[in-house]
Amino acid sequence: PYEARYTHPDGYIDKCTFCLHRVKEGELPACVSVCPTKCMYFGDIEDPNSDVSKMLKTRKFKTLAPEAGTDPHIFYLI
Repeated sequence: PYEARYTHPDGYIDKCTFCLHRVKEGELPACVSVCPTKCMYFGDIEDPNSDVSKMLKTRKFKTLAPEAGTDPHIFYLI
């Protein structure tokens, strides 16, 4: 997410990578895995058969600051 930072084990600050190391192993990002309300989804929006892609086709959503021109790919279902 925007401005999300964490302290890397080596002592430097880094932003969220959506747990790329987990995704490469076929796992979900940690935040999605442990979300107690199961309201977070993660997937490939380029895959028309993915749950995320289907949700974005059938539900209304918003992104943060689209006017900034950064082409955000975090979608908030409304």
